[in-house]
Amino acid sequence: MSGFKSKLYLLLEAIPRQSRAQRIFDLFLSLLILANVLAVIVSTVNSFAVEYERWIHWFEIFSVAVFTLELLLRYWVADMAGAEGEKSSRLKFWASPYTLIDILAIAPFYFGFILNADLRLLRLLRLFRVFRFSPYFRSLALLGNVIRQEYRPMLSALTIIVILMLIAASGIYLLERENQPDTFGDLLSALWWVVVTLSTVGYGDAVPQTGFGRMLGAVIMILGVGMVALPAGMLASRFSQVMHSQQDLFRMFVEKQIERQGAVDEMQVEQRRQQLFISRAEARSIIANTIEVLQSPLNFCPHCGKKLPDHQS
Repeated sequence: MSGFKSKLYLLLEAIPRQSRAQRIFDLFLSLLILANVLAVIVSTVNSFAVEYERWIHWFEIFSVAVFTLELLLRYWVADMAGAEGEKSSRLKFWASPYTLIDILAIAPFYFGFILNADLRLLRLLRLFRVFRFSPYFRSLALLGNVIRQEYRPMLSALTIIVILMLIAASGIYLLERENQPDTFGDLLSALWWVVVTLSTVGYGDAVPQTGFGRMLGAVIMILGVGMVALPAGMLASRFSQVMHSQQDLFRMFVEKQIERQGAVDEMQVEQRRQQLFISRAEARSIIANTIEVLQSPLNFCPHCGKKLPDHQS
């Protein structure tokens, strides 16, 4: 039983995911998730829902059965995830955001037996499950780390934007409420116009008519170009710094492997690559460059043959 449980853990949870069985399982699960999302969307079309109601119903039962079985199996093998003990591993499993998404994805089906309400649209949450093994989700996780690191500067920028929006909304309300009581008759309507203008979207449903109102609108448009882009610029700059840092860490890992073993361990390198969110193309380039630099004669003293201190060109 323990051997079967170990194999099941490798299939469900092990990283890196390189075996054929792991890839087939991930592909099957991802296609099933996407098919569920598609089924939820098309079931909102009355003509389609009526014609294929039986097929949709049985597909929903099959999908929920698969998702429920997967959730239970992940819970069963959760104690093999680390050395913190069975109880701690189980608690960590239930506290995982992946588990929460899994529960929310199947809950509407079971709630349907208790509540008289249409909760199937919650199945859309199952879409996030695709990103668990996808390289795109690792990039999103890296972006989440960047946001956590930069939340203070971003919070300051967002605070300035909110203050600017409130001042502009108050100004346009005072300048335009008499000429356009239906459009700018309250601060909420004025705030809506400010958001549309400051974001440079400009729906055109509300337009200042007074001279001072247009002047204020022009100022808001000019400020919007820079202010709205400020948080995005912060994220882009920090994201670039983190990516370069991750690449440097991966390069150092490859260098140590080559110096100690004379070659790279593919399994360890692949695991490290996934941990650092490095793409396969970047990893191959870093490995090739590292090998070329380490084998270069410039790295060795021409007199004694000893390795010179590390340097980067």
